Amino acid sequence: MSAGFPVITGWSVVSPFGQGNDAFADGVRTGRNPSAPPGDEWAVPDPGACLVPDYDPKELVGGKVGRSTDRATVFALATVGRLAGTGAGERTGLVLGTTAGSLRSTMTITRDSLLSRKPHQVDTKVLPAAVMNYAAAQCAIRYGLTGPNTTIAGGPGAGLFALAYAQRLLAAGRAVRVLAGAVEEYSAERAWLNHHNGGGVLGEGGVVFSVESDESDESTVDGLAEVLALHSRVVLDGDEPEALRATASALLTRAGVTPDEIWAAVPATGSEAERTVTAGLFGEHALDRVPGTGVLGDTGAATAAFAVASALCAPGPAGRLVVVLSGDPAGSAAGILLRLKGSS
Repeated sequence: MSAGFPVITGWSVVSPFGQGNDAFADGVRTGRNPSAPPGDEWAVPDPGACLVPDYDPKELVGGKVGRSTDRATVFALATVGRLAGTGAGERTGLVLGTTAGSLRSTMTITRDSLLSRKPHQVDTKVLPAAVMNYAAAQCAIRYGLTGPNTTIAGGPGAGLFALAYAQRLLAAGRAVRVLAGAVEEYSAERAWLNHHNGGGVLGEGGVVFSVESDESDESTVDGLAEVLALHSRVVLDGDEPEALRATASALLTRAGVTPDEIWAAVPATGSEAERTVTAGLFGEHALDRVPGTGVLGDTGAATAAFAVASALCAPGPAGRLVVVLSGDPAGSAAGILLRLKGSS
């Protein structure tokens, strides 16, 4: 790997394809659709949803989990736990992307406060999980991660925002390794909000990447991929395509590469805006080399992180350059440019 770039040295995933990296890689390669009726116990309007199969918190995390622990926190504990034991906790940071934390926990507390005789009469077991950084905090406590601990709210691009924050922590010498990624949970509350907003099939899960600097005296890693550039910007005047084009241009400029050098381009959410921009800049052929993750449904904050994970799974020539672009009509655009080590 070239000097000077953060390096992705490992990754961990829980997805509707199942638990672990192999299940995810097999799912994206085959394009299997994991959508299924969510079941009557959910009491939701969705005819189908992409849920993590055989959901068992104790099995996912590998140990005891509190009864009131929300699904987003379970996904965070599961993915972080598989990576946390591979480095020193005191020099390991954690950056976790989210949409709004656990929507179920937040709305439960709000509902209790409004319906109870007094506003403070809420379920105290649920109260901690209603705080947005609960999942990241639980990971740090459980696995002894005493480095920087940050939660970033960012919609579908949250995983890229987390990786960018990790890059800054490494550059500033605040950590020698950062676990960065994003999680999203399925819940009745999210399903009903999505239903009233006219959304599509919902998904859930989480992805966390281990990121290190190859310039650190404590790091001798080779890694899976170099992070050549990260960029994000605000979508002005609702012009998402222009924001995506500007994001892609910034990535190329920062990395010093040209569009024809890009081996694959991945539209994270699969939206028309993302596909139009990536095809226009890099050619239709570039869109077919990394499997899309649209079959997972709307995975919220984990969307872009799933796209990066798919890029890590896709076989191809050593040194290939991959761009992932993520747009959010609500107001943001983000992208990452990777140089992948693996060969076909």
